[in-house]
Amino acid sequence: MASLVTLTGAAAYAYGSFPLAVALATFAVLLDATRLSITSRYVQSAGGIYAFISEGLGKKVGFLIGWAYVLYALTALVFIYLSVGVFLPGALQVLGVNTPSWIWAPIVVAVALFGGVLSYLGIRPSLKFILTMSIVEILFIVGTSLLILSRVPPDPKTFTLAYAPPPSAFNVGVGMAFVFLAFAGYETASVLGEEAVDPKNTITKGVFTSALLVGITYVLASEAFTVGWGVNDMSSFFTNLVPGIVLGVRYGGFILGVILTVLLINSGLTDSVTFFNTVSRVVFAMARDGVLDRRLEGVHDNNKTPHVAVVFALLFSLIYTVVFSVFLSPANVFLAVGITTTFGFLVAIFTANISLLFILREHKALNLWNILLTAIINAIVGFVIFANIVTTSVNSYVLIGVATFVVWMVIGAIYGALRKEIRT
Repeated sequence: MASLVTLTGAAAYAYGSFPLAVALATFAVLLDATRLSITSRYVQSAGGIYAFISEGLGKKVGFLIGWAYVLYALTALVFIYLSVGVFLPGALQVLGVNTPSWIWAPIVVAVALFGGVLSYLGIRPSLKFILTMSIVEILFIVGTSLLILSRVPPDPKTFTLAYAPPPSAFNVGVGMAFVFLAFAGYETASVLGEEAVDPKNTITKGVFTSALLVGITYVLASEAFTVGWGVNDMSSFFTNLVPGIVLGVRYGGFILGVILTVLLINSGLTDSVTFFNTVSRVVFAMARDGVLDRRLEGVHDNNKTPHVAVVFALLFSLIYTVVFSVFLSPANVFLAVGITTTFGFLVAIFTANISLLFILREHKALNLWNILLTAIINAIVGFVIFANIVTTSVNSYVLIGVATFVVWMVIGAIYGALRKEIRT
């Protein structure tokens, strides 16, 4: 879904330098995955990023950023529902199938229920499904990319600023923000610190390996899609709802288009399970620590899953999606929630990187390499945020996305203060 849908946003700004934006973001994500891998050796918790930050910067900062991370994971679910609900009809239209305008609603409900129910039933069946389907998706995206590149040779200049519209560096920076959003989820293995066998090793390997495999897939796909579409025609790439499906049909025929459409649906289901697993465990860990209502820390007797948090995530994300979509339209909510998700994700990454330094200092393992690693990652993330502020045109949906994040953080600060007063 990221290859066929989310990365289209990166091409909307970077144009023919789309592969450069993907390569730079992949480099940053691999550095961050290294940071996550290092942190997971010292902290194993269902709280994941929230626990990492609490361990290094204290519970107050941990709560605030954990609160932001919960919003990121919840709005990521909304983004996933609408990615299928908005873009699947576009994919079907490419295949010659027209759908009614209201079709997004049952699609959203189906994707939400699938992810919520499978996450509710247990971590083992949900992870088996995620692993199997992700491998299938990667194989088909790589295969489609190689098919395109066998017909159209790669262009090394796509990995430079040569094809980016002015201001080229900033437009590539905005493109990187969409690539970060496409990567969102690589860090979610960190929430399995209390359920994985030998978490110090398995979480470390899992986070980095997943980021590496996805990164290779994205870089290959971005180059194939760019040259396949035409490096000088990329201004029209993002105006098509599903250019990846169009390219699949153009270079592989109708059957490949059908397969990619089926995998687009499958990817939405897979991502839904991933983020239900993630947000439910972070909410559970925060409730267990007393910073959220303790009723959210319930664990199912048979399935051993944080089922109360799963139900909470399902109801919140589904109501959010349907209510806002009715008033703003699904496509506009998709745009707004993408901004909210990206802000929450980047804020969490930025803060977790700083937290690592304090964790390492406490364990007497801080060295120059860790300081440089943190500085490089945060410099890249900071540039991406700045590029978005400078370059992105301000419209009502961007403002809604930003306002949602700000309001959520204000509510979190008030909620945290009230809980502190109650405890005292």
